[in-house]
Amino acid sequence: MEFKLINEEKIDLVLNLLKDAAVWLRNKNIDYWQSWHNPPENYKNWILNGLKKNQFYLIYDNNTLIGMFRLQYDDEKFWGKKDDKAGYIHSFTINRKMNGKGLGYKVLNEIEIFLKQNGYNYLRLDCGKNIKKLCNYYKNYGFKEVGSVILHGEELLLLEKLL
Repeated sequence: MEFKLINEEKIDLVLNLLKDAAVWLRNKNIDYWQSWHNPPENYKNWILNGLKKNQFYLIYDNNTLIGMFRLQYDDEKFWGKKDDKAGYIHSFTINRKMNGKGLGYKVLNEIEIFLKQNGYNYLRLDCGKNIKKLCNYYKNYGFKEVGSVILHGEELLLLEKLL
């Protein structure tokens, strides 16, 4: 498995990966990430800002693009001001054609290894509270629920894993 950093020139690819995930969720009757079908300008700017800050990675397995994630080292918007060393994951997608191969957990494990090697203590992410299956997926991996936040009218669980 290989992570490749991408820049703002790849914004269309990022938006398409997010839209593909939104389509899959809609087909499963899950009302989550649906704004990625036609993202508002502030969402596009949030993505572009992350690309400019070198926070987006494409995930390859045997030279096949299987997904992406955003890795930040602070996240006041979702988590408030924190002084501990943590990595924050957003926009984590795995190609649904690869479903059932354990790739999501493998990616999370690789991110953990990277963070530990660089002196970080926590891995954090958020998940739509109403998406029980996805929240349980992360909890089964070892994330603990530590709070919630309401953003854009949606309640998100805040999940963290001690590294």
